Amino acid sequence: MRGARAYIAFIVVFGGLLITSCKKHTIDQPNSTDPVFTAEGTIDGSAFNLVAGDDNAYMFTSIQEENGVQLFTGNLSDGDLSVEIGIYDGMIDIPGHVSINSLPSDHVFSKESTAPVAVLSKDAFPNVDVIDYVVWTVDGGAPVTNDLTIMEPGKYQVCATIYFTDSSSEELCSEMILGYERHANCTIKHFLNQNGTLTAWVVDPQVAIEKVEWFLNDVLISENPEFAYDSLPGGNHILRSQISFENGAKRTKSMIVDGDLSGKFIDDITFFETSTLALLYRDFNIRVKLEENGITYASDIINNNANTVSFEDVSYYGKDVNGNSVYKVRAHVVATVQDVQNVNGTLDLDFETTFGIAFPTE
Repeated sequence: MRGARAYIAFIVVFGGLLITSCKKHTIDQPNSTDPVFTAEGTIDGSAFNLVAGDDNAYMFTSIQEENGVQLFTGNLSDGDLSVEIGIYDGMIDIPGHVSINSLPSDHVFSKESTAPVAVLSKDAFPNVDVIDYVVWTVDGGAPVTNDLTIMEPGKYQVCATIYFTDSSSEELCSEMILGYERHANCTIKHFLNQNGTLTAWVVDPQVAIEKVEWFLNDVLISENPEFAYDSLPGGNHILRSQISFENGAKRTKSMIVDGDLSGKFIDDITFFETSTLALLYRDFNIRVKLEENGITYASDIINNNANTVSFEDVSYYGKDVNGNSVYKVRAHVVATVQDVQNVNGTLDLDFETTFGIAFPTE
């Protein structure tokens, strides 16, 4: 049904991949003659009009999570027809950033990945000659042996269990940011001499370092960008660095040091972040969804390069029940959306909207 009007409520969603929890909260609603949230335009040339306050429709806001990255959405729905606009977070390696203050002036549509954002391979390790095989897991998912391709942008916890040719094994886990801009790229390296002196340093940080904390087997041993540690005992040791950069970025890097000098070390696996160059970054990209007659259409599974979304005004509206800041965003959207089941083809959208969206409060 194209032509309904809407009631105002905010639903905030937190948790695991996509959606894991949901709480409803009703805020003060305006008179239907004084609408706050609206969407009016055409769907394939047919007019539609949703206005918050009439005909049992709602304004929802949600903070979802996709592949470890927050997605801020507004959704105006009357139950039969709903329009959703989502904004992917950006600057995800800068803890505590205020997303609403970081929105770019130009907005582009998110696009489904057609090329890998990373290829994790046993053969990329410099000591591959002493490695029998590698088992990869991403966010605790199904294990993959030797070669793993990651297609979707995200912030992942990647673990590599390395099985060496002498039947021993070691595991190393690291956070990887793929398909999103990293505001501080670097890796860590080490050298262990015959006397047991361990030297480690940060390689090519590109951004000024504010502080580095080095931990050996979870014990803090240095706060210098480069350090030397005498008399490392035999066996394997976890060397971890927590790096803070002057631009606010923070990264944690880890490696396994072989105290026996038998070649069974494991380099910082975040070098895979830069081994595959992403052609597109998803920071602050826009995704549009339409649900009509029980069919869901999305903008990120079809080419929207020629289409536009313009934010004409962003203003503070209030707090939701979880303390998040709700903003009122006025926008003009021209987009093409495709049936996510690939059965009902595409629809062309052209509409003006004012929607509510919740951002975490700083």
